[in-house]
Amino acid sequence: ELTAELTARKKQYEFYREELLGFEGRDDVEWKKLGELEDDGYIKLGRGQVISKKTLQESPGDYPVYSSSALGVGEFGRYGKYMFDKAMITWSVDGGGKFFYRHKHKYSVTNVSGWLEVLKEDKLLLKYLYYVLDALWLGKTYDYTTKAHPSVIRKDYTIPIPSLAEQERIVSILDQFDTLTNSLTEGIPAEIELRQKQYEFYREKLLTFK
Repeated sequence: ELTAELTARKKQYEFYREELLGFEGRDDVEWKKLGELEDDGYIKLGRGQVISKKTLQESPGDYPVYSSSALGVGEFGRYGKYMFDKAMITWSVDGGGKFFYRHKHKYSVTNVSGWLEVLKEDKLLLKYLYYVLDALWLGKTYDYTTKAHPSVIRKDYTIPIPSLAEQERIVSILDQFDTLTNSLTEGIPAEIELRQKQYEFYREKLLTFK
């Protein structure tokens, strides 16, 4: 039941995201490529640092390191040092260009990932930009030939910029879907464990012939 509800919620989220981010034909919305946003001082793009398994072993700790994996949250390991302590967007340069929203915490990003910081928060919300990039990413294809380097995605993504109030409204709506989806996702392992116990109970009952 949880899995079916999760699928339904994801479809609802995708529908509302497309509706909320459909700005074509509106004169009150400005459109800028990521490169223009960086040139105009709205954002800053960068690459992470070289952090290997050996590096993690030499400096163990509890701070997450995010790398090129597009699975889960993209965590590579834990480290005794950190690069950032702020909310940012990261993406997997070598892992197909998938975007991640990183809430404020201490973390690092490896050289096969990129990071994006919003500088003009009175014009552009970081979470809004993440939702736009995440939606646009579904129509992109990056591989080991065409990687999602900062110099590449500067040209590949064109961002609609409505008023700050509308950005806040969109984020508020999509955050509600995100919260519900995450709670359902977290509940799936518990449901699987319960089903497994039920299975074992009935298996013992059915296979006991005394």
